[in-house]
Amino acid sequence: MSADETATLKPLELLELLRGFPFLEKFDLALFYEKDGLVTRVGTVSPLCGVLARNLVCIEKCEPSYERAVMLALGKQKPMVFSCRAGLMNFAVPYQVGDGFRFCFVGGGVRAPTLDLFLTEKLAKSDRIDGFALLEGLEKLPTATPQEVKDAAKEVSRLLGGLVSDSIQARLLEKNVEMFRTVRGILAHLEGTTTPEALIGLMSETLGILFDIPRVAIGLTNGPGKDIQLRGLIGMVKNLGGCSEKQLAALFPDGDTGPVLVPEKELGEYFPSVVAERALCLPIASGAQLLGLLAIFDDDLTYRDTLLVGMITDRIAAKLLQFRLDESQRLEASLAGKFVSVLSTISSAENRRDLYLSILETAADLLQASSGSLMLVDDNGKNLRIESVMGMSLQLARSMSARVGRGIAGKVAESGEPLLVKDIEQDSRVRIPNRSRFKTKSFICIPLRVKGSVIGVLNLSDKRNGGIFSETDLELLISVARHACVVLERTEFSEKAAQLEEITLTDPLTGLFNRRFLEQRLDEELSRCGRQQQSVTILLVDLDNFRVYNELCGHAAGDVVLKKTARLLKSSARQMDIVTRFGGEKFCVILPGTSKKESFCVAERFRREVEKSGFTHEENLPLGRLTVSIGIATAPADGNDFQALMGSAEVALHRAKISGRNRVVHFDSPVIVNPKPSPAPLRTLGESKVSA
Repeated sequence: MSADETATLKPLELLELLRGFPFLEKFDLALFYEKDGLVTRVGTVSPLCGVLARNLVCIEKCEPSYERAVMLALGKQKPMVFSCRAGLMNFAVPYQVGDGFRFCFVGGGVRAPTLDLFLTEKLAKSDRIDGFALLEGLEKLPTATPQEVKDAAKEVSRLLGGLVSDSIQARLLEKNVEMFRTVRGILAHLEGTTTPEALIGLMSETLGILFDIPRVAIGLTNGPGKDIQLRGLIGMVKNLGGCSEKQLAALFPDGDTGPVLVPEKELGEYFPSVVAERALCLPIASGAQLLGLLAIFDDDLTYRDTLLVGMITDRIAAKLLQFRLDESQRLEASLAGKFVSVLSTISSAENRRDLYLSILETAADLLQASSGSLMLVDDNGKNLRIESVMGMSLQLARSMSARVGRGIAGKVAESGEPLLVKDIEQDSRVRIPNRSRFKTKSFICIPLRVKGSVIGVLNLSDKRNGGIFSETDLELLISVARHACVVLERTEFSEKAAQLEEITLTDPLTGLFNRRFLEQRLDEELSRCGRQQQSVTILLVDLDNFRVYNELCGHAAGDVVLKKTARLLKSSARQMDIVTRFGGEKFCVILPGTSKKESFCVAERFRREVEKSGFTHEENLPLGRLTVSIGIATAPADGNDFQALMGSAEVALHRAKISGRNRVVHFDSPVIVNPKPSPAPLRTLGESKVSA
C-alpha cells in the first residue's frame, strides 16, 4: 500500500492503531489538528500527564506548549521533541490529509529517569501547590530517556509515512476483526441478562471499557404519555431530567434509526442540564418501536465504532422489548390469581383496623402502587381522617385532615364518584402543581360505600415502574373496593354482635366478667381438667361486714369499694387466672391448672392486698378495717361440676366467716370457731388467719 493509500485512513483510526504498539505503551497519545492557523485538540481534552492533573500543574497552562510544538512540527513537516512547563518530555509528529486539515500526533506524559528537584520546587512555589504532592505525582509517571523519546517520534513518523504500510494495514484489519469478535461476544452476553438493570449495566461497562467513551447518558420510555427520564451512565450525574415523547420523535423522525449529531446550540432542547459542545444520539429502537436513546457527549467515535455501538443499542432495544412483553404476559397470567388472593386476604382480617390496612396494602400490591392512604369520614360527616397509609409515617399522616367537599379526596367523598388522574398538572378537573412527596403525577381516588353511604376514600399513587394508572387499574380497584366494603359491613355487624355479647357477659359496675360467663368458663375448665387430669381451683372471695359498711357509708361508697376490690383482685391475679363478680359483695376467681397447695399462695396474696389497701371510713367497722374472707375448693376432689364445686367453696367461705373472718380456708380444712379472733391467731394446715 502506498503512502497515498495510507493517508486515506482516518486520523482517529490511526491514533487508536498507534496505541496498540508496544513501544508507545508508556506514552499518553493525543491528536491535534490545525486549520486557518488555529490548533484544536480532537476528542477528549484530558491532559497528557494524567497523574499531574490532580495537582493542577498540567491542564490549561501546558496547552500553549503543545500548540507551539504542533505548529512548529506542521511548519517544518518533521517530528519535534519538546518539554512542557513541568519538564515532562513529549513529541509531535505531523500528518497531512489531502488539502484539508493538517493533523499532528502528540505523545507525552513521561519524565526523565532523574527528577529535577529544583524545577519541582519552582513549580510548587509559582503555582502555590503542595510540593510533596507534586513530587509524589511526578514519581508515579513512566520514565524515558531523551533518546527514547526521539526514537519513538521517528518510529511514529515512519509508520505514518507508509514505510511499513503493509504492517499498518494488517494491524488495522486485525484490530477490526478482534473488535467485531469482542462485540459479538458481548451481544451474546446481553442476550443472557435476566433484568433490565443488568442489561443497562453491561452496556455501560462495554461503552466505558471497550470504546473508552467518557460521558454517556441513556433515556428510556416508560409507556405512552410518559416523559423519557434521562440518566447518566458514565461520567455524569444520575438524574439528568427528561424530554418528551414528542421531542424524541422529532430527533428520529419517520422511524429513522440512524445516529444524529446534536450541536451545542440545540443541546438545551433535549438535555437542558448538560453542558457540552455536541452529542451523538443513537436511537434505542426495535423495528418501528422507539424505546429511547443513547447520548454520547463530546467524543468523536470512528465510523466503525459508531456502527458497533449501533449494533449494541439495537440488541438492547430488542431485549428491553422482550422484558416488557414477558412482564406484561406475566402480569396478565397472574392477575386472576392475584385478584382472588387479594379478596381472600381482605376477608381474613380480624377487626376493622386490620381490615383497613389490608384493603390499602392489597389494593396497592394489585396495582403496583408504592404510595397510598385510606381515609374515613368522621361521625359528623364533615371531615376525613387518615386511618392507614403507605409511603409516609402514619403518625405524621394522622396529623393531616381534609374537609368533605374540599380537595381531591374531599370531593370524591362528597360526590361518591371515582377519580382517575393521569397528570395532576394537566387534568382540567384538578390542574394543580404536583406535590414534592409524590414521585409521579398520576393517581386514583375512589369512594368506599357501606349501606349506600360513603364512609371513606381509597387513594393510590406512584406506580412502582413510574408509569400512569389506566382505566383497567380503575376497574380493578373498584372491584376490590366493592368486595372490601361487603367485608367491612360484615365486620361492623360482627363487632357490634361481639360488643353486645360482651355486655351480656360483663358486670357493668366493676367491668369484671359476670356469673353467666363464670358458669360457661368454669364448665370449660372442668372439662379440660378431666381430659388432661389436672386440677382446677376456685376462690370465693367475700367482703367482710360489707352490709354494715353500706349502712354506715351509703351505697355509693359501697360501689366504690366494690370497684376498688375488683381492681385489686385483677391486678394481683396471674395472667392465666380469671376474675369474675359472683354477685353482691362476692367475687369468684378461677385458677386453671392450680393445685390445692398452690391456691393458698394466690388466695393469701389477694387477702393481703385488700387488707393493706385501705378504704374510706373502714375504721368504723367491727374489725376496724375492711377485709375479705376466701373459701377455696379444688376439682375434682371437691366437686366435678359447677354446682358441686361452687357448693364446696361456699362451705369453705362459711367456715372462714365463723372462724373470725379475714382469712383463707379450704373446703377440707377443719372448722375453728373464733368469733373474737386473737391479735395473732395461730395458723393450722389449710387455714390462714390474721388478726383483726
